[in-house]
Amino acid sequence: MTAHETTPPAPAAAQEQPAVSSSISTQPPPQMSGPAPLPTGTPLSYRLVFTSDWHPGTGTGRPGDVDHLVNRDADDLPYLPAKTVTGVWRDACEIVARALDGSSDTGPWQGWVRFAFGSQPALSGSPTTTRGTGRDAAGAAGGKAPSPPASTAPPVAAAVSIRAARYCDGVRAVLARDSFVREAVTFVKPGVRVDPHTGRATPGMLRFSEQARVGSVLHGTFEITGAASPGGLASAAPLDENARRCVTALLLAGSRLVEQIGGKRRRGNGRCTLELPSIIDPTPWWDWLETASPPPPPAVDAAPPAVTSAVTSAVTSPVTPTPWPHATPVPGWEIARLSITLDDPLVAGGRQLGNQVMGRDHIPGSTLLPGVLRRLGPAGQAALLAGHLVVTDATVDVAGERGLPVPRTFGAVKTEPGRIINRANTDARTLETRKIDGYVATTRPLRRVRPTLSVHTHNSVSDTMQRPTTDEGGGVYTYRALATKRPLVAEIRVRAGLLPAGWAEDLSGSWVLGRSRKDDYGRATVSATPVSPPAPRARLVDARRIVVWLVSDMILLDERLRASSDPALLREALTRELRLPATALKQVGSADGRRSHTFAVTRTESWHTRWCRPRPTLLGLAAGSIVSYDLTAGDGSGGTTPRLDPTLVAELETGGLGERRGEGLGQLCIAAVPGPSGGVEDGPEVITRFADTQEPAEKALAARTEPRAAAGAAPSTTIPIGGAGTADTRATNTDILSADDIALIAALRTEAWRAEIARRAVTVATDPDGLRRVFGDGVDKVPPSQLAQLRDILPRLADRAATESLVDKLVDPSRRRSWPDGVGRQLKALLTRPGQVWEALGWVGPAGPTAGGQTHEAPHAATIAANLRTELWQEAVQTLVLTCLTAHRRNREAQ
Repeated sequence: MTAHETTPPAPAAAQEQPAVSSSISTQPPPQMSGPAPLPTGTPLSYRLVFTSDWHPGTGTGRPGDVDHLVNRDADDLPYLPAKTVTGVWRDACEIVARALDGSSDTGPWQGWVRFAFGSQPALSGSPTTTRGTGRDAAGAAGGKAPSPPASTAPPVAAAVSIRAARYCDGVRAVLARDSFVREAVTFVKPGVRVDPHTGRATPGMLRFSEQARVGSVLHGTFEITGAASPGGLASAAPLDENARRCVTALLLAGSRLVEQIGGKRRRGNGRCTLELPSIIDPTPWWDWLETASPPPPPAVDAAPPAVTSAVTSAVTSPVTPTPWPHATPVPGWEIARLSITLDDPLVAGGRQLGNQVMGRDHIPGSTLLPGVLRRLGPAGQAALLAGHLVVTDATVDVAGERGLPVPRTFGAVKTEPGRIINRANTDARTLETRKIDGYVATTRPLRRVRPTLSVHTHNSVSDTMQRPTTDEGGGVYTYRALATKRPLVAEIRVRAGLLPAGWAEDLSGSWVLGRSRKDDYGRATVSATPVSPPAPRARLVDARRIVVWLVSDMILLDERLRASSDPALLREALTRELRLPATALKQVGSADGRRSHTFAVTRTESWHTRWCRPRPTLLGLAAGSIVSYDLTAGDGSGGTTPRLDPTLVAELETGGLGERRGEGLGQLCIAAVPGPSGGVEDGPEVITRFADTQEPAEKALAARTEPRAAAGAAPSTTIPIGGAGTADTRATNTDILSADDIALIAALRTEAWRAEIARRAVTVATDPDGLRRVFGDGVDKVPPSQLAQLRDILPRLADRAATESLVDKLVDPSRRRSWPDGVGRQLKALLTRPGQVWEALGWVGPAGPTAGGQTHEAPHAATIAANLRTELWQEAVQTLVLTCLTAHRRNREAQ
């Protein structure tokens, strides 16, 4: 298993709530002279050049085939997860820091390691991981008491973000179009376990491990994001030149000590060099490190606001209220539609069960809210505090619209695969149904999409044992991440006139969301488009029965201000917000086998980022819940049935209901359906009209457009680029490929030919007619001892004249009467004529196996094949003859 040397996951609710800016020491130290440091906030590249085979393991295998599989990316190619690169790079930087600090246990360079790579709260008990932290070093320099142990101090995020290492786009595009060569990227290596007492192979311990080939060049990016802050979120405060120079020097020195990476790296695998192309000449940095006296890293003040006195707060950081652009909001809403494309899997929300973090199948609004507030600035923050900003959940796109959770009245018939019914509109007393999940469009016919979730396994390696253990808070842990390739859609709603014109344009760009977003997860591309708010539906005035569909979780408070899942609270809240009499809404009971309401309870767990403490768990009504109400003439109405106000309904559907509406909770949809006393039909067709359907076509569509879920610990796997019905838009011009990349592709093609030669040789050797084609008719009359002399001739095939002479002597009728003439002629042609072996292998196409492939040398495929046949002719002859000799001997022994 590859050592993903990272800290195990924090509580699942952590890092998912809006960030509150932390207070960071603003006393700048004097500037130090030295080489120009790397910039902040700019993605920079690194390269890993492998000089041996390497194994980025997943910890899983294929039963009966391979015991240890390599980790593969979306293009089915080996790659190194960012957690693996980060862990190995951090270890190298820790060695550099201890060497630079000398005998000091709290030296400044060890503090810079913690500042660059973040804290490790789970390893607080290890003496090698609690020394020289950034906060301790800064506190000692300022004469303050040392900070609390890492186990009680809030976690500090990394100031450096490192992304996964993959093949460059040019190589990926070439391999995606040529499956024959892509199969040679990895090979299977056998191994055994040696008994330490006997020194022999342990019986029953033969194993096979998949390996990626030597010569691979992987490319990745890293970024100096800024000053660290508590709660796992990077602060917006930029680093000064001193800090950037220290981080740059540390990363550069650490990169020179990265020599092995991946699984079995202490047994010869994974030898590599880590290169930073952004630093062309490292010599000035070595000179600077010899004489540098680094300052302590920026100290993070993570004290909760409650322990800071009001007087001190007023003096040190006076609060200036943000003025409104307008004195009062203008009636109505402005809406921006966000289309989110995931570049990496995303872990958001969900729960933590033991060592498993179960991410949700959508992006909660609480996860989007910090990014929205950073881009909208103080005006957006003020709108949120006033309750005039709503960030909805981002759900999968279904038929061009934002998908809504499947109503809980829907069910799949167990005895009829593909049949889905709406139990609110269908008599289901004779049917056995089960709950279905996913998201649907609001119109008919039924369109349902289930977002793809992928499973990823990582581990935390103990510095002492050098393996995953639970003794120091490590071990193996798993993330379930959202990996859908369909766009996700969310809406940002704000009261009209509160934000400057064109505010939606500020939301477009690259975002980083969710958990573990500094390495393998969370990158997304967001495109924002202004849309018009929905107009009030005038037909609702004549409604006599309404159906309320919760399209997000909803939190309602009871009379004691506690979150409750009592459905009666929903009726009271609707009555209040729609300005109806207290007894106007009467919940409809189930009748005639139809279920008019279905509730589910959910709980919301969140994290207070500024305090670094969990918030209380809140109970509420789950998304997808359905309830129907009749509008009745209650007491004090004079016998008149109350009427809905379409404007209030539109306001409620836009702004939401209940608590924490700014984070996307409390969203609902109201539809009108005919009741016993008549009424109108108005609202989403999936609620008002849908009753029963089959969805085989929709399932087939989802199977074509959604990525396949990976098994075990492998990342999500998509349909290979360049396959049928797809188009790869990445550039494949050889000008963008480096010399190492071109050499890698050539080596992979050569290995692919070798593997194909071996496969065809086995096919020929196991066919009786194939043996006669290779050795000629009458080969059974030749004694095995004479056939074995061919093994002495095979190493001399490069000398054609010597080979012909040796074959003539071997099959000379005057000396070897047991050699039939046909066998002699056939062997002489095979060993001396270059084209004979390819005919024997059944490989006579003009360009070999790449004739149908589309490689970056496609116009020269025939030339490449000719060169490979010349280069591999001797190997092909040796492989074919030796394989046939082995098969011939086994056939004689079997007889």
